[in-house]
Amino acid sequence: MLFLPDSCGRFSVGATTFKLPVSTKVLGTAKIRRNSHSDGGPSVKPALQLDEVIFTAYYPADIKGRNIKKGLDWLLRPLQASLHGYAHYSGISTWFLWPIVYLYGRLLKIPVYPNAPLLRQRPTASPEHTQDRSETCPSSWPLVIFSHGLGGSRTAYSQVCTRLASSGRVVLAIQHRDGSGHAFISSTTGPGLYVKEEDLIWTLNEEKTMINFRQQQLTFRRYEIYLAFYSFKQFIQDGYKGSSHGLRPIDEGFIDWSSWLSDVDTKAVECEKDVLLAGHSFGGATVFTILSTDPPAGVSAPIPVHKALILDPWLEPIPSPGPRPPQGPGDDLPQLLVINSEKFSLWKDHFARLIGVVQAWEPEKRRILTILRSQHESFSDFSLLPLVSRGPARIVMDRIVELSEAFIDGNVDKFVNEIATRKMEIRIVGKKPDGSPQRQLVGEVGELIAH
Repeated sequence: MLFLPDSCGRFSVGATTFKLPVSTKVLGTAKIRRNSHSDGGPSVKPALQLDEVIFTAYYPADIKGRNIKKGLDWLLRPLQASLHGYAHYSGISTWFLWPIVYLYGRLLKIPVYPNAPLLRQRPTASPEHTQDRSETCPSSWPLVIFSHGLGGSRTAYSQVCTRLASSGRVVLAIQHRDGSGHAFISSTTGPGLYVKEEDLIWTLNEEKTMINFRQQQLTFRRYEIYLAFYSFKQFIQDGYKGSSHGLRPIDEGFIDWSSWLSDVDTKAVECEKDVLLAGHSFGGATVFTILSTDPPAGVSAPIPVHKALILDPWLEPIPSPGPRPPQGPGDDLPQLLVINSEKFSLWKDHFARLIGVVQAWEPEKRRILTILRSQHESFSDFSLLPLVSRGPARIVMDRIVELSEAFIDGNVDKFVNEIATRKMEIRIVGKKPDGSPQRQLVGEVGELIAH
């Protein structure tokens, strides 16, 4: 068995995947062509059809005196769906990918305790953590909602999610079902795959571009996140009434519901205020979309977001100019932190737009940070997979989590001031295959540039 690196925080981490069946709803106009499972022929169906919402909750777990086997599958089940999903996403043959999918699918685990109870009592030391854990638990755990990027999933960012959970937060990692993940399994419509341009069927009067489809996906993602948040909020707040509000574990395993449910005096998780939204790449665009638009039709109030952690955001799907803060009277804007990879900070036009966007939200603070030698995939688990992980990837992930936690705790300016930061200097280190110069930022792995 192989494990991703342990979170090594104050609390042991549990993970429970919830699903919420909803009335079938089609958003947008896009349609896709897929092969039928019954006769092998092509079929046409809506590209953005929602019939259930799925998310994995990572959280401080109560494992004292409980016989819970550690380890959650990193790859989504069934493995055949993940295999075909990654093959379709990457354009690589299933014959080539199968040994890799089988290796990581069968052996690789996330170091968490599946379906463990949510911790509600004073923590005690556990065998795998040697740090002092004598702190008392808060009366309510803070809430984080995480949105994955293209080709991602609810488990593909487990390093960020588990480390935030081990420091005392409940993290809901959404499994977006908009065709942006490598694959998903629906209990009603079967397997779904990543949607590529050649899969799409356009209407006569529709703009036939992937950017148009990405914008429809952002609307779909916003709706998913609102459904996930409000169902989870009602579940937590009304728990003493004995209702789960439709949420159920995806694996039908045993859940100690009492550990999650609030009573008359205390709430297990704080959902009324100070919610943190986080996302990577297309998930970063999703966060910006939620912050800059009104709630979906039928939703009376926005998610009470206090801070937004935006990792290497991809802005192209969002109409320009924008995204911009809402202009309503008395709007209390959330605090933003953008952590960029080196490659995205060297993307001239995109980075210039990002600077303008963030200045509209945080005009007087340095709220864009670049981590030297980081890659776009450094924010996910892929760079830390056993057998391929290298030391620089671990340094970058540690820096990402340190900055994230400092921002959430309100100490990011102090953290940045206390460590070495660099000015943005660029050097030429070679040529790209097309003959253009290969550029690199001056500095060492893990160093920061504050913009």
